[in-house]
Amino acid sequence: MPIFEEQNLTEFLAEVKLNMENITDSHEEDIQEINDYIFQSSGKFIRSKLIFIYGTFLGVDRKDLIELSSATELIHLSTLIHDDIIDDAPIRRGKKTIFKKWGVTKALLYGDYLYTKTFSSLNSLQNQKIASILIQCAEKLIEGEFKQLKNIGNLNVSISDYQIVINNKTAVLFSGILESIAIYAKLEKHQVMVLKDLGQEFGYAFQLNDDLSDFVNAESGKKTFKDLSENKYTFPLIVVLNNSVASKKEKIIKLIHAGDYQSVKKEIEKDDGFKKTRSERDKAIQNCIKMTKKLLADENLQYAENFLISTLKS
Repeated sequence: MPIFEEQNLTEFLAEVKLNMENITDSHEEDIQEINDYIFQSSGKFIRSKLIFIYGTFLGVDRKDLIELSSATELIHLSTLIHDDIIDDAPIRRGKKTIFKKWGVTKALLYGDYLYTKTFSSLNSLQNQKIASILIQCAEKLIEGEFKQLKNIGNLNVSISDYQIVINNKTAVLFSGILESIAIYAKLEKHQVMVLKDLGQEFGYAFQLNDDLSDFVNAESGKKTFKDLSENKYTFPLIVVLNNSVASKKEKIIKLIHAGDYQSVKKEIEKDDGFKKTRSERDKAIQNCIKMTKKLLADENLQYAENFLISTLKS
């Protein structure tokens, strides 16, 4: 398949957004008001981009890709709404969060509404195996949220414990959508596993990149030290604490409790926490590229590789 133009991706994302609007359309005035508010924002649509690039290159029908993308984005959107309530987050993508604008009750109900609409759309999929995969992903996402809640404020979290949270809360949906593409494309069993693992590595790199953005004024728009201020301890800090002597660890903990996040950042920098995180992220990106080479034709590899690097190293 020839390399597609960027315009094709833009048009695809517009179709996904329109389909999401159609799925969530409601005669209930309050629900539709929130719908209109949410869909005014474009969002990043990272999951839809991943679906389009690999799905197109593997010959999956465009209609199937739109349905898969719509369901995936709605699952993600509903988790964001619930996350914002849990985190007491006032802003999302430069706008007031749903619960800050409409209150906790309406935000909870709207998040539930999105879930029901998502599962309704999944039931309409011709391939029920894919519907089952996405439902399992939604279940894992919630389990991952519970695991993350256990870790909040815990400065003794190990790297392996944190990786379990990433696998359940971030990577599982990326893995599920690429596994779904493999099923749509009718790939061999070993190729299905390659795509599934690729999604896992993509999600891991994606989270590590997000962890790094918490400490800098990144283009992602994420507020600096947001995770740290919410007592969510991520890879750069965890890797330093796990390898620090008691006195150094105690010093960092005191700085955290004092809210002196700039000094925490300096300690992480001094002990190569950011360097180790970037190295771990880049290793995951290279794994994604290696697996992509097993799946795509040579003429499509550069586009996919550029997407992986630009998305995961922003």
